[in-house]
Amino acid sequence: MSTDSDKYFFAGYRGFYTDGATFFQIIGLGAINNQSFHVRESRLNERGIKLGDFLSATVPLGEPVKNFTRQNYKFKVNVDGNFASIEDQEAELEKNKEGILVFRTKTFGTVRSVSQTLEIAKYRITIRATKRSEEDLFNGMKYCADVKEKIGSSSAGSSSNSNVIVGSGYSMSNLSISGKRSMKAFVYNSIKKEDQNTYFLWICDNQEQSIFSSKTHKLGIGHFFEGIFEEKEKGKSKWQCTKYVKEIQMLMEGDVIGNKIELKVSIDRYEPGDGIGGRKPQVFVQYLGKIIDNQDKLPMNCVGRQIKTRMYKVGDDFKWVVTELL
Repeated sequence: MSTDSDKYFFAGYRGFYTDGATFFQIIGLGAINNQSFHVRESRLNERGIKLGDFLSATVPLGEPVKNFTRQNYKFKVNVDGNFASIEDQEAELEKNKEGILVFRTKTFGTVRSVSQTLEIAKYRITIRATKRSEEDLFNGMKYCADVKEKIGSSSAGSSSNSNVIVGSGYSMSNLSISGKRSMKAFVYNSIKKEDQNTYFLWICDNQEQSIFSSKTHKLGIGHFFEGIFEEKEKGKSKWQCTKYVKEIQMLMEGDVIGNKIELKVSIDRYEPGDGIGGRKPQVFVQYLGKIIDNQDKLPMNCVGRQIKTRMYKVGDDFKWVVTELL
């Protein structure tokens, strides 16, 4: 009789069952990186396993995964909300037989590059689990990676353009520099007063609001860019954009309606409302994070569906709200 050998996994993200219970999606390492399983979070917590941990488990044929054991891997893991990522990995970029740009890694196997416009080279990357809404787009690959920087090239490039920088509306790294971070953001509203432009931003990397004031930048609503952001203890917003770096490709589809931005996004996760506490249903999407379904427009089985969303004032705060189910 054959015995089941242990396999190794990464607890990549937290999801929610329809009854409100949580699970971890564990994804295989190396040669089994095409395998993933849902395991109740409470069951893994009993074994001392948290989101972002590595573990071994037995995968019996036709039976549930079992025999979970936490493993010590010396990787820099960042847990942000319900998602975990592995930072500062070095990998060579190449094209696979389907012509898709992938990174070859020793521990995680083949990892799809989120950007498909990179040149073949060696990069420092951040690896994460592929989201359900991305699996078809990513050919079922369970891991993907964002580029932090190209290895062996100077990252201190500067622009010698004119003093006025014009960024059209709808038409990369996460580098830490003395407490500042390079992140991707877009303009969702703006105010022009005399010679000063104030832009209200949404930061895609950490799903936070920000403000950018400038006399020399003319940015349209829906303009995506990379900038340097600094966390402030006091101010109109927690994050302040201190420098505009460069325009980037738009990360989401959208339109400007009556000076407001309306975005089209795919749902990664659905959380039902709390009838007792009065909390409305909410969904989670890439780049925006939490979106409130305050008019109960969505069915419970809406994961993978597309919606439209706008920013509205809800109570004392501005939040993304579902406007239409597509």
